[in-house]
Amino acid sequence: MTQAGGVWNGLSGNLRGALILALSALVLTGETVLLRYMSSEVPVAVYTLARALAQLGLGALLVLSLGQGWRGARTQRIGLQLFRGVSSLVSWQLYYFSFRVLDFAIATTLNFTTALYVALLAGPIMKERVGPWRWAATALGFVGVLLVVRPGAAGSAIGLIAGLGSALCGVAIVFSNRSLGLSDRAETTMFWVGVVTTLGALPPAIAAWRLPAAGDALLVAGGATIGAAGLWLILIAYRLGEASALAPIPYLRLVFAALAGWALFAERPDAWTIAGCATIAASAILLARAESRKPR
Repeated sequence: MTQAGGVWNGLSGNLRGALILALSALVLTGETVLLRYMSSEVPVAVYTLARALAQLGLGALLVLSLGQGWRGARTQRIGLQLFRGVSSLVSWQLYYFSFRVLDFAIATTLNFTTALYVALLAGPIMKERVGPWRWAATALGFVGVLLVVRPGAAGSAIGLIAGLGSALCGVAIVFSNRSLGLSDRAETTMFWVGVVTTLGALPPAIAAWRLPAAGDALLVAGGATIGAAGLWLILIAYRLGEASALAPIPYLRLVFAALAGWALFAERPDAWTIAGCATIAASAILLARAESRKPR
């Protein structure tokens, strides 16, 4: 055990961060696999509540780990924390619904279009300078979106809209995270996300409630727990490694999703869908690399 710990500590921070981030990609793929195995008798609203409760528990543990008791949960910007939590709640609902009705690879890829929306809106909202590489990568990404959501595309239209809507909500999450990072700890934000999403998910979950079968209950508990664990791993990874060095790693989820869809659910995307997913992934990676080269 000591030897293993020595080897781990001997690795560079970027390498340790990359390995943990790769594990988080696998874990988050596992969450959506469990979601797909749940029967249709489990409403998305009920699963979202379970996920919010797991987030609340994780956030509470992170706040207490600061060694300041519940004072670690104090925020200087309660209004922005509420906005951040509501954005997460809406994004989760749409995200989980999209995985119920779309192929794995498509639902996962649409989630990564958040980077395209952020690049497009960073200028008017955050007053950031948008260079030619960012514009080129963004345009390429939206070409990929058009290929995926073209008329006659595989998957339901409402599922495609939900996937894109979830990614659009991700823009609000990204921008609020940037602002909150100037005043609040990440642990504090994680806790408040849990509080807001739990309170917001409770009414629709009660309205849609039906007692799940034992197997479904285990899947709900397992999926919600590993979903929260995946976010915790991401938090650790970015503390160990540099954001620019880790930027390409989350796209392993696209590989894991394609493999899971093929091996577990016999999904075979057509050539147009594959081309669209590949184009979106390439544009997002190009954006990440361009951002990593910007002077800080």
